[in-house]
This record gives sequence, structure tokens and C-alpha cells, in this order.
Amino acid sequence: MTDPAPDIREQILELADAQCSGTITAEEMETLEGLLSAHPEYRREYLSYVFVHIGLAGTAQARLLQSPEPEETTVVVPPAAEATNVVERGYLVMLIPIVCSAICLGAVGIFLLMGDFPGLWEPEMVLQERSRYYFDDSASPPEEIASVNQFARARWELLGNNPLVTDRFQPGTVKVTSGEVEFAFSGGADVHVASPSLFGFERKDQGTLFSGSVSTHRSDRKAPFRLETPGIELIDRGTEYEVSVNEASETFVHVLDGQLEVKPRGRLPRFYWNFDQGTENELTDAIGDSPVQAGQNALRVRGLIGPGAVEFNNRPAASLRLGNGGGQEVGTGDYAVSTGITIEALVVSKWQTAETPQARPPFDYDEIFRKEDGSYRILLSFQNDDKAGITQIPKVGDGPCLSFGLYLSGLGYSELDMPLDGKEGRPTLTEIRDGEPHHIVATYNGWTGEKAIYIDGVKRMSHRFPVGTMIISGGAAPAVIGNLISANSETLVGREPFSGVIDEVAFYDYALDAGTIATHFNLFKADKDYFDGQLPEFLRQEKQGEYLLLNKGQKMKFSAETGKPVL
Repeated sequence: MTDPAPDIREQILELADAQCSGTITAEEMETLEGLLSAHPEYRREYLSYVFVHIGLAGTAQARLLQSPEPEETTVVVPPAAEATNVVERGYLVMLIPIVCSAICLGAVGIFLLMGDFPGLWEPEMVLQERSRYYFDDSASPPEEIASVNQFARARWELLGNNPLVTDRFQPGTVKVTSGEVEFAFSGGADVHVASPSLFGFERKDQGTLFSGSVSTHRSDRKAPFRLETPGIELIDRGTEYEVSVNEASETFVHVLDGQLEVKPRGRLPRFYWNFDQGTENELTDAIGDSPVQAGQNALRVRGLIGPGAVEFNNRPAASLRLGNGGGQEVGTGDYAVSTGITIEALVVSKWQTAETPQARPPFDYDEIFRKEDGSYRILLSFQNDDKAGITQIPKVGDGPCLSFGLYLSGLGYSELDMPLDGKEGRPTLTEIRDGEPHHIVATYNGWTGEKAIYIDGVKRMSHRFPVGTMIISGGAAPAVIGNLISANSETLVGREPFSGVIDEVAFYDYALDAGTIATHFNLFKADKDYFDGQLPEFLRQEKQGEYLLLNKGQKMKFSAETGKPVL
């Protein structure tokens, strides 16, 4: 018996050619969809053919529309005719990308909207594109942590400047606008996301539900899977459960099988350096006692709050090296954050910069905090670099500024540069280096998209990114207070030393709200630390782990603000 497959393949490609040339009829389109539904082995080849055809057609048309080389013979075109030709050419230029996009969307739509499968689920996804968000010569891209397992009548795309339809995911956020998609995490969890939802991929064993609803179970029951929502963290050790987040950011949980651990999201910083250890003792973090390596030009002085602080004298060995928190690759280590961050410090600045911007390197940076993982860096520093080619969002003028830099998924690295110009509520350079301590706080909140800088308890500048945009951070480079030290340096010598005194530095994996920041400033003015002397008690409470254990069949709603059950 003759194998009909070659004939079917040729028929599919002929119909694809008619689709790309715009001559396909409704009956032929129906035939094409039927063939692709019945013969999934040809879908990948079909889609590749369409994309290649679009690329070749676009290139050829672009060449045709280029102005011809000047010739010796000059043809005089009447004004009216000349205008007509220009308009027609303009329409063609506009039409080409529209037609190509329509063909592409039509091709993709055939796959995303097909419904002739058992249970409406399709186990094989045609698109095998990797996210193009992460490219940096100085750092390796984040690892792939999830892929599409199956889907039903679904549309989804990665959140960012250049939305991408893909079935393989690095850290980032996906927007599911129709249908249902099941994602398989490399850590073993299968997460079913229903539209409309905004869902974040954090790590191979952790995800984030910004809005919408998901259900999850584990194919591999050996390791836990963590799901973060606005108010709580859920720890799944083989459980099947449903979770949804409403417009008020409240979380609803329904356990379908097994048990599920639920706890409020942590409210303490990951790290807190108050520098209050006696001079006979080494400096450590007050949360976990992790050691601090002090350069010879980082001097222990009287505290702005409490007994101790550190003075930096603007020399290369003025640094506090904090380590990388166990990080090796992007997205790893205790300094890797995703849904939010806060860097908080008390600062007396003796920045020696000029009033006018510098036009050429070396630029004068005074680092408060920096972790230099290539484009995935975290940065809070005084700068006077005439922008130095770094992307600013939003754009501001030249001159001295306080800069807060992060890499945001789908958007890349950018800095919120707050000019020290005294305008629109911002402080002047003179006010910043007046010899008095200032409370400086930089925050990013992925739940709202707001990136902000606060000075002395007041928000001075902010910018909004799309809700759900996550931070990409972490890696092998050391975190440093008061300087810049790269990952390949084992010394305590840096190239962007601070000048002045730094005290009470805190690093959070979430964004402090405006009310808490104002409270911290008022406590400082009252000669108290951020925690009003209660840090040991807060640590004790958090280490006890206020887990709530939910059993099969239980349903519960949780507050966005406190993470506590709502009765």
C-alpha cells in the first residue's frame, strides 16, 4: 500500500504558499487547518515555512522599494504624478509589515486556537523559541526553568517591550489572555494557569501569581514547590491545590488533595548591617551573622544610630565586602530578588563631585550599595557621569544624581536617576552633602511596577513599569557597601569608593511601603533603629515560622496586607 504522507506534506506546503501569497480561499484555509490537525508531525515544518517565506518576502520588497541609483538621464515627473508615486510607495512600506504580521499571527493562531484534540489539550507546542530578553556579554543568561506542557485554546506572551510567544521560559512574567496553559517547571511542578492571569517564573522550584488563577500538582514529589502571591507564600510538597488572586490582591486557596503549608510573606530584611559590634569584634550582618570583610580604608566610627558606623575616605580600599550569598549563576544566591527590593541606609555624604556633569571617564561615582553581576547588577550610588551611555527610565537631564539601577525582565537594565537639582521636591546637591545624616531608601515593587527613591521619609522620584515586571539579579559577584568590586576580584580594592559615613544598611526582598519608610525615618529622628529596638523579638517570631497547615478540602482567603486568614 502506498504511503500517503508525502502527498499530504506537499499539499500542506502548497496551501501554506497560497496563504503566504495572500491567494488562499476560505475553503483552502479550512482544508489546511484540517490537515494540520490530523497530521501534527508536519506542524513545525509548516510554521518554519511561513516564517521563512515572510522573511524572504520582506527582504525582496524592501529592495524593490529602495530608491534606484541615480542615472545620467533625468526624467521630469509632473508634480501630481510624483506625489502619487510617493504616496503609493508609502502605502507599500506601511502595508508590508502589516501583511507579514497578519500572516504570522494567522499561522500562530492556527496552533493556538485548534480545538480538535481529546479534551482540547495539545501536548506538543510548535514554537520552540527561547526568550530573547537576556543578552549580556559580561554575564551568562539565566537558565531555562519551565516549558509549556499542554494548552487549550490559549493565547499568551511574555511581558516586556517586545512581547514574545514562546514555550520555553527563563525568569520572567507571562500574560495569559485566553484559554488555559499548563507549564512544567524543571523542578517538578506542573502549574495550570487559566486566563486572564499574570504569572511569574522565578526559579525552577518557585513561581508567582500576580493576578488570576492557577492550580498545581507535582509530577516529581521529591522537592517542594513555592508559590508567591501578594500576601502569602505557599509551600507544596506534593499537594494539589487551586489559588486565585482578586482585584483587591486577596488570595483564595482551595486544597484538592494532601496538605499545603501557608505562611505570611516575610517582613524583615534579608540582611541588616547596623555596625554596632564592638571594635574588638568583626563586623557581621545582624540577621544571620554573615561576616563582612572591611578594607583598610573603611574605618569604624561612632554610629549615626547606635554605637557604630563606618567611614569611607574615597580611596580604593574603602569597602565593605559582603559576599555573594552563595550565588554562582544569575538568579542564585541570597541577593537574588524577583518581585521586589528595598535598599535602605543612613548616609552622611562628602561626595567630592563638581556641580557640572562629567563628560568623559573616569566618572565620579560614590557607591552606597552595589552588586556587579554585569547587566543584572543592583546599584544605588551618587553619579555625575553625563549618563555615560546607560539607559535612563525616565530620561532626565545631565548633572549630579542619585541613581538606582536594576535589570527588569523583558525591559533590560535601566536606572532611575534622580537629579540633585532642587526641583519638583528633589533635594539639591548642597542639601545632600550638608554634613548631616540623610535617610536614603530605594524600592522596586513588582506587584505595582513602581520604582522609587525616598529621601528623609519622603518619596522624591518614581516611575511605573508594567505590573508583574520582575527583577533579574543574583550571581557570583560580591555585594559591596561603599564601593564597586567585580566578581573576578578577591581583593577589598574597588574603583568607585564612597566618601563619608554609612550606617544602618538594610537589604529587603520586597518593597517597603511609604508608611513604613516614613516610620523608619521618624524612628531615626528619635535616635532609634528601624525596628525600635525590637529586632531580636521580630527575629524570634519569624524563625518560629507561623505556618498554617491546610488539609484536603479546606478553603481559605488571605489578606494582601498581612497574609493572615480573612474570616
